[in-house]
Amino acid sequence: MNFCGVICEFNPFHNGHNYLLEEAKKQTNAEIVCLMSGNFVQRGIPAICSKYTRAKHAIECGANAVLELPTVFACSNAENFATGAIKIFKALGIKQIAFGIENTNIEILKKIAELKHENSQRFQTAFKNEIQNGINYNTALKRSIANTLQDNTIIDILNKPNNVLAVEYLTAILKQNADIEVVAINRCDDGYESNTPAGNFLSASSIRNLIVSNKEYSKFLPKNVKIEEVFDVSQQTMLEILEILKIRTTPAKDLEKIYDYSEGIEYRIKEMADKFSTLDEIKNNVATPRYRLPRVNKLLLYPLLGITKTAVKNAISSKPAVKVIAIKKQNIDLLKNYNKNKISLISTNKDYNNLTTIQKQTIQIDLNASNIYNTILFHKNNEDKKIGTMFL
Repeated sequence: MNFCGVICEFNPFHNGHNYLLEEAKKQTNAEIVCLMSGNFVQRGIPAICSKYTRAKHAIECGANAVLELPTVFACSNAENFATGAIKIFKALGIKQIAFGIENTNIEILKKIAELKHENSQRFQTAFKNEIQNGINYNTALKRSIANTLQDNTIIDILNKPNNVLAVEYLTAILKQNADIEVVAINRCDDGYESNTPAGNFLSASSIRNLIVSNKEYSKFLPKNVKIEEVFDVSQQTMLEILEILKIRTTPAKDLEKIYDYSEGIEYRIKEMADKFSTLDEIKNNVATPRYRLPRVNKLLLYPLLGITKTAVKNAISSKPAVKVIAIKKQNIDLLKNYNKNKISLISTNKDYNNLTTIQKQTIQIDLNASNIYNTILFHKNNEDKKIGTMFL
């Protein structure tokens, strides 16, 4: 069977996502396998709806299967997010992926990816010079790419989140020598951070704002997508309390083991966590031009989720293990027809017993993340093993 992969968050599933799935099917004539973030997403925040709710929405709107992108990748930077996703699709033998971009020629994105992959001396020098000037990593990367390719429009192109992810997907494909073709589909709205509707299309961030503000949002979602429970403001406050508590009770020497902690940032984080009482105060006082707020937001979440440097390194280097959240009944053969030497799919509780030690460590982070999410929502514990895979 022919499959096309879609890497996603669906936070929440909206008309733009529906269009992406429709176009992916139309352009590839393939069944759609979604690799979706679990209960915590890339920006280091909880998803507005649980992974089971979002997976159900995706299946109802045309996806054939929804797998969970492991938390160590889903909450990471764009490079690791893409590295993990491409690694999983390569292991599954999927030959094409579809993704959204922001009204950009895919060829320029491929050129940027090739430059990153080649990592030429000229590019390295340009990047090093930017970093030495005290510029943060993302800005330094954009400027050094634009400088090396002698094209200043690249900075604007890379200011668009979907374009950045597209470049990382393309780079990961090159680095992993993956036999994967790409289908780039232009977004229907005015961009990831746009507050302006384009007909019945609106960015996910704006839709989330409408939801938590109790304002009308249904016209931006497919008719069969119903959101009955959300992670609201009061629950966000409970999560922030847990994050602060975890940091305050964890010695600095243990925080140093957490992923993306470097240059002694653990001491600054500890100091600010002791000094201030809210997460916003802590974030704002930890943040510097080098450590921008989006990165700090994730640094404060990682200790609670148990995402360590070792966990990320092991997940990147080992055979992937991936939970199947939902699948159409007609596609159950997908759970049988894959190379078990390259990837482990989890669709029953027995499958957990067949994982290697490293795979179990990676999956345990997913299970812990779900338990934290569901504890705050006053749901029962161990939802992943009680619900398992939904056959729809």
